[in-house]
Amino acid sequence: MTTLVCDELITTLSQTINLSYDRIYHFAGLKIKLLMFNAPSGTFTLSIKKSGDTLASADFTSADIKADLTTSNDYAYLYKALNFSLPLKKGSYELVLSSASYTYSDTSFMGWLKSYVNVFNEEVDSTVPYSDKPFDFLIYENVREDLTR
Repeated sequence: MTTLVCDELITTLSQTINLSYDRIYHFAGLKIKLLMFNAPSGTFTLSIKKSGDTLASADFTSADIKADLTTSNDYAYLYKALNFSLPLKKGSYELVLSSASYTYSDTSFMGWLKSYVNVFNEEVDSTVPYSDKPFDFLIYENVREDLTR
């Protein structure tokens, strides 16, 4: 049996991530694990922010999720791929999921799933309840530069 734990998007959802190695991260994209419940209308945006400034953002809709899965089903959970081309240095950044022309309803919503184990999230004590776990995401990088040449 699979149990999905998520926070529903009401206005915004955010999470701080820490890039801890002293190098440049060449972001090619991010995947965030979403739950689409009854294909809500509106446009959803994932932004990468540093000290309140938006460095990059990507938009998607419920129709995009259905196209990604080649389905007409109004219910899904998946890693939604969002393309970015962004060099980031060591430090803390905020991932922010927001929306436009979307109204939360308990019968139609978008949710960001929680992660039990994720190499990109800092270790969370195993006694922490699922509802307090970090959001699930994956980072994709372009090949980084060889600085020794």
